Amino acid sequence: MKPVPFSLSLRARLLLASALVQIVMLALIIGHSTQFMNEQLAKRARLHLDEQKQLLLAALTGPLQRGDGTGIQAVFEGVRRDDGITYLVLYDQSGKVIAASGWYGEDELPRLDGSITDSRVMEKGRFDAEIEVAAEGKSFGRLRFGTSTAFMQAAQAELIRDNVLIGAVALLVSLILMIAIAFWLTRSLTRITHASEGLAAGDLNLRLPVESSDEVGRLTQAFNSMANVLQGRIKALAESEAKFTAIADYSYDCELWISPEGKLIWINPRVLDMFGHTPEECLGIQNFPAPFISGPDVGRTVRQVRRGLRGNSGADYEFRARRKDGSEFWAAADWRPIYDSRGGYLGIRISIRDITQRKEAEQRLESTVVELRDSQAVQQDYLTRARDEHARLSALLGAMDAGILFVSHDDKVVYSNPAFTRIWMVAPGARLIGRNPEEVLAGSACVLARPEEQAKRILHRPRAGEILGTLEIQMADGRLITQQVHSVEDVYGRPVGHLWLFEDVTRARQTADQLIYLAERDALTGLYNRHRFNEELGRMTAEAERHGSRVVLLFFDLDEFKYINDTFGHRAGDAMLIRVAGEVAGQVRRNEIFARLGGDEFAILVPDISDEMLQALADRITQSIAHVRFDFEDRSLRLTTSLGIALFPDHADNAEDLIARADTAMYQAKDAGKNAWRIYRSDLDTTQQMVTRRSWNDRILHALENDLMDLQFQGVYSTVDRALSHFEVLVRMRDKDQRSVQIMPARFIPMAEKSGKILDIDRWVLRESIQMLADVKSIPALAVNISGRSFDEPMLPQYIAEQLKRYGVAPRRLLVELTETSAVSDLHDAQRFIEALHQTGCGVNLDDFGTGFSSFAYLKHLQVDSVKIDGLFIRNLPNDADNQLFVQAMVAVARGLHKTTIAECVEDEETLGMLKSLEVDCVQGFYLERPRSDHPLLLGTSRLKNTNMALRFT
Repeated sequence: MKPVPFSLSLRARLLLASALVQIVMLALIIGHSTQFMNEQLAKRARLHLDEQKQLLLAALTGPLQRGDGTGIQAVFEGVRRDDGITYLVLYDQSGKVIAASGWYGEDELPRLDGSITDSRVMEKGRFDAEIEVAAEGKSFGRLRFGTSTAFMQAAQAELIRDNVLIGAVALLVSLILMIAIAFWLTRSLTRITHASEGLAAGDLNLRLPVESSDEVGRLTQAFNSMANVLQGRIKALAESEAKFTAIADYSYDCELWISPEGKLIWINPRVLDMFGHTPEECLGIQNFPAPFISGPDVGRTVRQVRRGLRGNSGADYEFRARRKDGSEFWAAADWRPIYDSRGGYLGIRISIRDITQRKEAEQRLESTVVELRDSQAVQQDYLTRARDEHARLSALLGAMDAGILFVSHDDKVVYSNPAFTRIWMVAPGARLIGRNPEEVLAGSACVLARPEEQAKRILHRPRAGEILGTLEIQMADGRLITQQVHSVEDVYGRPVGHLWLFEDVTRARQTADQLIYLAERDALTGLYNRHRFNEELGRMTAEAERHGSRVVLLFFDLDEFKYINDTFGHRAGDAMLIRVAGEVAGQVRRNEIFARLGGDEFAILVPDISDEMLQALADRITQSIAHVRFDFEDRSLRLTTSLGIALFPDHADNAEDLIARADTAMYQAKDAGKNAWRIYRSDLDTTQQMVTRRSWNDRILHALENDLMDLQFQGVYSTVDRALSHFEVLVRMRDKDQRSVQIMPARFIPMAEKSGKILDIDRWVLRESIQMLADVKSIPALAVNISGRSFDEPMLPQYIAEQLKRYGVAPRRLLVELTETSAVSDLHDAQRFIEALHQTGCGVNLDDFGTGFSSFAYLKHLQVDSVKIDGLFIRNLPNDADNQLFVQAMVAVARGLHKTTIAECVEDEETLGMLKSLEVDCVQGFYLERPRSDHPLLLGTSRLKNTNMALRFT
């Protein structure tokens, strides 16, 4: 410990007190000496003055008596030089200056002084006096003189110097004595002081020897006792502090002590782990604990601390704390006031703990509780919905036509619906629940058609991993029941039973068979249609190629069909086709395929037949048709046919070429005369017609594969407001060698129909048109003309629907046009085809209306939306009265059947005006515009913009 400064020690204070006493005493002595000195000086000054006066009177008496002025003056000079006289002036009785020395007449004499000890006299250094000069009773005048006070000042200075020297010596001797006495008196106190300082520095073993029994000795004993007590208490305090430190430092909480003024006094090391600050750093932080608190919670947390400093306790106060690195965590604090043993308020103790995990757990718990509540609500909703669903399911299962039987894992019936009871003819009211399923069926009134074959498979339980297909159960009463079995598992994959589904499919099977029959059969004759014929042709040729056998194709048509159809109408034509189909069917065996390909074309497929049997079959067919007597409305006709034969693989190595060879052979038969048949001969297949047909097939195929097909568009306009109604789409083919040369449809369409390529052309035109409708949404509807051969393509309406859906085109924007000739030749197929198109949402137009003899008669059977009057009636309309009547009649019939009318081939203004007067709805033709691939209206406008076109409507 540092020594106490001397100026503050007891020894210094004793010396200072003694010195002050000495100084006071010396001051009193010096003051008294000074007074005495002043009195002595005044006495000496008066004596000196009296001596000077006597001296002056004695010196002047003689010269005055003699009247010796020079003597007087000499006396004056001598006195001034030796006795400290500054001036002398002698007046006579009249006041006249007799003699003077040290004074000039022009100067005024100073005023006389009263006392030589006067302070003013000492200040000016001269005493001014005046005496009367007399001798022997005679007055000679008065003498003014000034004497110097220097002798007095010298005497005074000497006296002061002597007094000061005496006082200093006395003071020094006193101080030396007092210091010695003070050191001697305070040596024990110094030892006690040093011992106290050592004790304060931590030397608890320090003790002092007791050397006397006086007050110092008793003080030493008290010090030793105090040191013993202090050592014990400090030891106990250290032990207590060690325990406290052990508890506080190793606490999981951050413990801290804040003074009543809000200053941090102590904090345990846990703060480093929790906040990232050392205790030393925390003690130096200002505005504690704000830096430890996250921004949003600073205000309210500081307010809580201030409340605690007012003596309030708090617990579980939660706030967001901030670490040294800026990261945040959730903390909770408890605080309570601290008091000393006397009840003095010392501040508050705060315990802070990290509750991030608890907070996260609480948040998860809260979230879980919310989720549980939501789940409970959802479960309640699910329960309600499940009950509703159970009610609906029960009603649904009860209303189902399929019989349901559910058996638990212990092979007991758990559920069955009414349909099961009905299908298996179980007695109403019979108890089924809880019984074995075999016992249930034992009470059934059903009789199996083949019990020995089916009995073991009914109610068969599949093994693990076994998949059973649908079992068909034939009943003796003709019913057909299907059985399906499914293993049922719970959500954990554990088996809980089996579910059987029984369905009476008798009517559905009959309907399916009927649909298959309709899809494969010609609606008029009941024979196989072209679709089934193509399938069988492909199958037979594949088998023949695989087995090395051959297939014979017989191709024939009726020579008189067109005449009968045009003369007597489609009813007569249909009757003739039915009669011929019946006659020829009698000549065909079960393993042979007899099909109507369309119109009056028929084909027969015969697998692996000998030449003799083939010739016999051809003869029977031609003869059976020749023997047909066709009677219609009192008229009788005889029929003939032309039949062509081609063999696979003798004449062709694929189905397409085989049809072409048979078709060629049929024309070879026609060239030979009516009612004849011919086998294909390659040596006769060299005519320009046959070569041209094969060439066109190749060209069409090449055009489809190499993008040589083009579309052109011709507008169809309303006769009322001259607005564009829709476009007709026309197909053109470009020459493969000269792509700038366009080939008109009249040249390649008939060849495509003969070869079957027309179906590919139809699909291409439909697809391109639908894509254009999707690309340019502002253009009006497009009308696409398809071939009558498409009637034999049952999937074409579905193909149209798929393309419309694929490209997102509204079906009403696509119109499908069918020619009257193709529709009449296959009326039933046409009706079915038109109905399928209507189901897709497309419109249907009938093209070339009026070309048939009985057009008006069958129009009511074709549910088309519009009829297009054939150009035969439009050309030269203003000059042909008959055609005017026909057109007028067509419009009236169409309007009566709620169909719109379109006139084609409008080639002049006069024809256009007449069609408007006849109330034809729409028109098209070269007068209005020619077909174009770059039609301006495809850009999205709804009226003609081209000047040359627009002028024709004004």
